[in-house]
Amino acid sequence: MPKNVDHDARRADIVRAVWRLIARDGIEAASMRRMAEELGFANGALAGYFPHKRAILAAAFRHVYTATNDRYEVDRQRGLRGLPALRAFLLQVFPLDEERLLEARIAIPFMEHAAHDAEMRELYVELMAGWQRELRVLLHEAIDEGDAAPDLDIDVVVAHLIGVSQGVQASRVLNPDDTSPAVLRGMIELLLRSVR
Repeated sequence: MPKNVDHDARRADIVRAVWRLIARDGIEAASMRRMAEELGFANGALAGYFPHKRAILAAAFRHVYTATNDRYEVDRQRGLRGLPALRAFLLQVFPLDEERLLEARIAIPFMEHAAHDAEMRELYVELMAGWQRELRVLLHEAIDEGDAAPDLDIDVVVAHLIGVSQGVQASRVLNPDDTSPAVLRGMIELLLRSVR
């Protein structure tokens, strides 16, 4: 009798294995063969779940984005708005603990990969557009509540927040001694002060 396999659960296992592999050995190591070895699969077995390496890498990056959003959504459901919600958002993006640091180790090589791959770049643009929309909402809330300057250039601030967040991810991965959690929290407060 054929074995009953939960394909969604298996895809999630594959994505977690890819995370471990990339975090440990870099994106160059994430060949289909190495990914299969990491999971204890026969070579070629991944094709039943993902058609090619690009699809697995895209799923891994989308998972980072979704995990961040899911954590932030818990804060948003507690009723946070405006600058307190912006603080909560940045706390979920900045690599303040091992989980977020692992996510940064996935995001950084993905961005480098996307710079040379049009499909991956489209995915990056799509996902960042979601963050940009949310940041605009939060900044408008902050203005409405009197916590941010009414003449705030929202497009510039959103671009600044995204750029700083990605730079912080790279700095924490590459230069952890200068980017302790205390320093990162201080940077978040500095960013919040800049829009008041």
